[in-house]
Amino acid sequence: MKPLSKTARETTAKVSEVAQKTAENAKLTAEAAKARIQDGYGRARAATGELADRTRVATSELAAKGREQAGAAREAAGEALEKGKAQAKRANSKLKDVAEKQPLALVAGAVAIGALLGSLLPKGGNKDA
Repeated sequence: MKPLSKTARETTAKVSEVAQKTAENAKLTAEAAKARIQDGYGRARAATGELADRTRVATSELAAKGREQAGAAREAAGEALEKGKAQAKRANSKLKDVAEKQPLALVAGAVAIGALLGSLLPKGGNKDA
């Protein structure tokens, strides 16, 4: 049989060895976990950056299209305004021409329009009176 002190030293040595291996395994596991976390963070950061870049490009393209459409709308509105002005001038000119050449026809037309509008108004007096 071994002396108790020798058994105690051997047990202490084995416990120390197991503790050291456990500490090394824990350290390796922690380092591996840290590496996986850093890798995941790097991938997430890259994906976020890529998404931000795509969003900036899409926003820029959308803004450019909006400016282009606004310009086209301004141009169309300007053209419509010019056409309206030209038509108003022609109508005014024709009205002046008719007033100078055929004033009675103009008055007769105005009376006819007045009569037409008058016939469209509801007939009826005050029923309470």
